[in-house]
Amino acid sequence: MVLSASHSLSRRLTAGGLAKVRTNPMGVTPGLFSPTARDADVRRRLLAKCGLPEQATLLLGLGRHGPEKRWPMVIEAAVAAGNDHPVGLVILGGGRDEAKVARAARSSPHVYLAAPERDRARLATLLASGDALVHGCESETFCMVAAEAQAAGLSLILPDEGGASDRIRAECDQAYAARSARSMAAAIARRVEAGEAAREAAVALAGRAPAMDAHFRRLFADYRAALGRDGDTILRSAANL
Repeated sequence: MVLSASHSLSRRLTAGGLAKVRTNPMGVTPGLFSPTARDADVRRRLLAKCGLPEQATLLLGLGRHGPEKRWPMVIEAAVAAGNDHPVGLVILGGGRDEAKVARAARSSPHVYLAAPERDRARLATLLASGDALVHGCESETFCMVAAEAQAAGLSLILPDEGGASDRIRAECDQAYAARSARSMAAAIARRVEAGEAAREAAVALAGRAPAMDAHFRRLFADYRAALGRDGDTILRSAANL
């Protein structure tokens, strides 16, 4: 048996010739991320960091500054979408491509780079206070940040490939062609046009975000099934090692 964290990865494994592939998506910490954590003052402060009023659209991006995250592409797309409607982009992260991301961010006063937020409760408030999550990486196996944003009540702007694509909901999210800044800019524009209706739909669907507890229940059920009648005994022995 091969366990996979997303349907997109399962399809790739099956296409590569593997059999007995089981999909068990990961999940978010129960009770932490919620639309109820939304804070209008936090949203206003973040938009002010982008030099914009509260009437603008606030996009959030979270993740390390690595080449696979494609932050310069995300910045290019957000700036292009901002030509027709005020759009602020706040990116929380850091890493080896930090200088490259900073150079890209200098192209617009409406892009603000912040350090990673290590406090999980504050992160939950930040996520819930945005209008949409933008993500540039098409090579995720699951995309935890998209699941957390989903639980926080955000609409999502995601590539149409990789684990992130599994999180797309027709009611409130926007997909774009992976690796294309132009397609991403069009997806951002569609989210802006959808306005409050998209946020309301995302809030209504927030409770459907996958939970980590359910992931582990399925995981151990799969182990028991694979181990047969001695599954419980073997798992208990392993837990005591």
